[in-house]
Amino acid sequence: MKINIKIIQNDYELGMCQLIRKEVFILEQNISKDIEMDDRLINATHILATIQDEPVGTARWRETEYGIKLERFAVLKKYRGKGVGKGLVRFAIEALNSNKNIYLNAQESVIKFYEKLGFISNGCSFIEAEIPHQKMVYSG
Repeated sequence: MKINIKIIQNDYELGMCQLIRKEVFILEQNISKDIEMDDRLINATHILATIQDEPVGTARWRETEYGIKLERFAVLKKYRGKGVGKGLVRFAIEALNSNKNIYLNAQESVIKFYEKLGFISNGCSFIEAEIPHQKMVYSG
């Protein structure tokens, strides 16, 4: 199963990313639509993962005062455990090729996943969207 990942180029592809995030965050995790659907409010680069032209995963990154923040990693349930999430993280880090600080806020349930990809916990855990999170920094 070949996973293709690319930086989105148009509103149609952004819509595919948003549909995946709606399925994962709003429907599965009960995160408020007001919190999740903020794409028009921020400037971010979005990526889309497909398998045989079917959208299966997404993520985005943006520059903040602390460096580059990776966020909104979402993989459709039936494609989890197949390397999509790992591919999204690796694609983002490679695309950034940055000397800036790269970090993310991981839900506690996926901290081990990010540790295996080179992230280390930083600071105390906190609640975001009613879910425990941990800031993690990419250690390369």
